[in-house]
Amino acid sequence: MTQSVLNGFLIFNIIQTLIFSGLLATKRNRTSADFIMILLLLLFACHSLLILMNYNVTHFTFFRILSINLTLLYGPLLLFYVKILWTTNIDFKFKLFIHTIPFYVFLFLTFIFFDHRTYDRILSMLGAVSGLGYCVLTLAYVRQYEKRIINLYSTTKGVSLDWLNRLIISVIVIWVIIFILIVMKQIFDIYINLYWFFILIPFFISYIGYYALKQMITIQNNSTPILLANEINDTNPTAIKQRSSYKKSGLSEQDMKKIFRTLENVMKTEKVYLNPNLNLRDLANKTQIPQHHITQTLNSFVKKNFYDYINNYRVEEYIERLKNDDGNNFSLLGIALDCGFNSKSTFNRTFKKVTGFPPSEYKNKLL
Repeated sequence: MTQSVLNGFLIFNIIQTLIFSGLLATKRNRTSADFIMILLLLLFACHSLLILMNYNVTHFTFFRILSINLTLLYGPLLLFYVKILWTTNIDFKFKLFIHTIPFYVFLFLTFIFFDHRTYDRILSMLGAVSGLGYCVLTLAYVRQYEKRIINLYSTTKGVSLDWLNRLIISVIVIWVIIFILIVMKQIFDIYINLYWFFILIPFFISYIGYYALKQMITIQNNSTPILLANEINDTNPTAIKQRSSYKKSGLSEQDMKKIFRTLENVMKTEKVYLNPNLNLRDLANKTQIPQHHITQTLNSFVKKNFYDYINNYRVEEYIERLKNDDGNNFSLLGIALDCGFNSKSTFNRTFKKVTGFPPSEYKNKLL
């Protein structure tokens, strides 16, 4: 890759990150997650600028070492972006500072040892290990997040982190490759050019910026926080342990039967599941039953999560309307949306999971 082409990619990276950062910064009602994402995007811009300076200012070693130092920030920022979505009750500023201490320590050391080859090796290896380790940890948080989402929402549209799950897996693959290349260079003195990596950066920035804006806007318009701070508070390990087991809740099987009858009554008489944005808080307010009691009843007594419980009713409503000849007057998707589903993909996936047949095939069986 020629220097002019590389300069073009780096300049494009800087402009792209500044645009996405500006869109997030000028958004009304910015959240803590917006702030973290802005920092992450600006980090991309600073990293690209340092590399650009390194390749155009007589290959000044300091800029190259400083750019390696910045890799110690990617992992903590990505982790805290997910953690802030995980709970609305986290003192992230101090904890983020603790996780970024290695960056400040090595930033200080960089001014002293930037021209030492041994320091270069240590920092390069540490950056790769840090990036890989934090990505694995963040992926674990995302997986736990997705499991809890289905106990809070009847739809995952706008709150799902599937996009981040795919991104982290891709980044892990890249960090593994980079780690292998660093080991080959530092230990076996085999150097492989990493210029190709700069071709991938614009795609990552576009992907991150687009989905971050899309997710934040959707959540902002939702009446419920991404996770309820009074229900799931990751800063209280004792509370998490109690909620995870239900053993100390004091809710007997008779209590759960009573709660379940109340839930069934609301479902059948008021059909609250027809609301596509129905969530656990809405149902708790409607029934005057504490949210964690509803969750425990569904998980322990009914053996279903909130997501499956609500969507099973939507499927039953859809089938009932098909039997009433609505399928001859309306499109299948139109009926599905009227039954509370908010997307074709969610409807098709849920319907097949419940009935074992795709919607169109099931309709033909009724005819």
